[in-house]
Amino acid sequence: MKIKCLGAIRTVTGSAFQLECPAGGYILVDCGLFQGGRQTELRNFNHALYKPSELKAIIVTHAHMDHSGLVPRLVKAGYRGPVYATEPTTDLLKVLWLDAAHIQEHEALWKTRKNSRQGEKRVEPLYNETDALLAGELLKPWPLEREMEVQPGVRLNFIPAGHILGAVSAHLTVVEDGLKERVLFSGDLGRSGQLLLPDPVIPPPADLIFMETTYGNRRHKDLAASVAELLAVVNQAYEEGGKVLIPAFAVERTQEILFLLSTLWHEGRIPRDMPIVLDSPLATAASEVYVKNVHLFDQESRSLIKDGSSPLSMTSLEVTRSMEDSRRLNDIVGAAVIVAGSGMANAGRILHHLKHNLWRPNCHVVFVGFQAQGSTGRRLVDGAETVKIFREPVAVKAKIHTIGGFSGHADQAELVEWLRPQIHPGLKVVLVHGEEAGTLAFERLLNELFPELETVVPHWLEVLELKGPRVAPEAPVEAKIAAIEWNLSFQSRLSRLASLMANRDKPLAPAELASLENILNQAEEMVVRH
Repeated sequence: MKIKCLGAIRTVTGSAFQLECPAGGYILVDCGLFQGGRQTELRNFNHALYKPSELKAIIVTHAHMDHSGLVPRLVKAGYRGPVYATEPTTDLLKVLWLDAAHIQEHEALWKTRKNSRQGEKRVEPLYNETDALLAGELLKPWPLEREMEVQPGVRLNFIPAGHILGAVSAHLTVVEDGLKERVLFSGDLGRSGQLLLPDPVIPPPADLIFMETTYGNRRHKDLAASVAELLAVVNQAYEEGGKVLIPAFAVERTQEILFLLSTLWHEGRIPRDMPIVLDSPLATAASEVYVKNVHLFDQESRSLIKDGSSPLSMTSLEVTRSMEDSRRLNDIVGAAVIVAGSGMANAGRILHHLKHNLWRPNCHVVFVGFQAQGSTGRRLVDGAETVKIFREPVAVKAKIHTIGGFSGHADQAELVEWLRPQIHPGLKVVLVHGEEAGTLAFERLLNELFPELETVVPHWLEVLELKGPRVAPEAPVEAKIAAIEWNLSFQSRLSRLASLMANRDKPLAPAELASLENILNQAEEMVVRH
């Protein structure tokens, strides 16, 4: 079996792995957008690499765009096969893909107008609303931890990954030419004891693991310490009369931060008169999917919601709907908390708030998620004195905070503990979805902890091959029929023996009964074992 690495290789975006099917064609595990710098994002237009005409199925581990956002592009190129994901993921994708299409169309229109003034050619969007809607029609929801055949010789099992609502690891069993190969794609792994969701589930054994390494060289802060840090920032901004800007990913991070702010508000630990604003129609729509799936939250979160600690029950919470509502936030005098997309400050309404507030010393910008190389968020985290927003330089006088304890990704120690139960002779681990330095650091750690483990850090477009243990060939149909007939005959003889014993006038002697019981016990053990 061959697997081609199409994305998330020595970087954190563009997750996509192309697996050859035994019966011909390919399956894609994830199909994500490349995000970060201009050169990286140009890869999104090279859809020929994904061979859409030869694709038989797409498997999406979760709804984040760096794992799912290129599906409508392949649909635009002609793909019409199934897209497998959990039901919450399919609900989120229908919202996210439409939003992405609107952004693509808007940016293409803006660039076309600019090009027209310079006599240059028209710019086509990566995909449009029609492509996004058609992609939504291809979605096939599948439940957790139930194995199914997605193509002849390829069986899929979704294992909860704890990263965001609906996120899974994809466990594939492939039988080809008498060989059985078990491949596990971790997807993005969540943390233990995080807000809202239960911990990741340990998957079944695998021969080859594609494992994320987003935080392969880092440890997160304790959640309690992170809560205390956010609380201190909010209260300081209130005293200074400044804004707290939180660039947040529309799915999971926004819901977690609002849930936390709601809890702190109900406990009276943040000022009751400080406005808290959710300025993201996309995050608002995603939150509705979360409300629909409260039954998938962990026990503690369900209990808090039941007791009334819901974000929607904060009297100070404002949810914007239109661009006009968003612009009016610039007129707020005094302190306020504004949660807006996008999470890496690459696009979305957060850019407007940064433009109006970054130059203010009493402004606080709080990053609560990973910031990829080349993103505006990464430049701010790295200490840039000015950044360009809408092509204009903006001075950075605001205080920049990075609070890693809210991350939805497992840190270095949690990654090791997820992998530990999987270790066995012959296991190969392919380290992906991490910036090169972090991935290589994690590889060195694994080699120290598990010397018997084979690790690989592939390069973009590298092809990996796996040969698993040989599977015993199936018996011919005639042999199967004979075995079934013999089993039925034996069952009949057992029933006849029970009937004879029940109708005997004289019971068997103790020694005869003990001998018979021993034989029956051995037979029962054999049946259970096989």
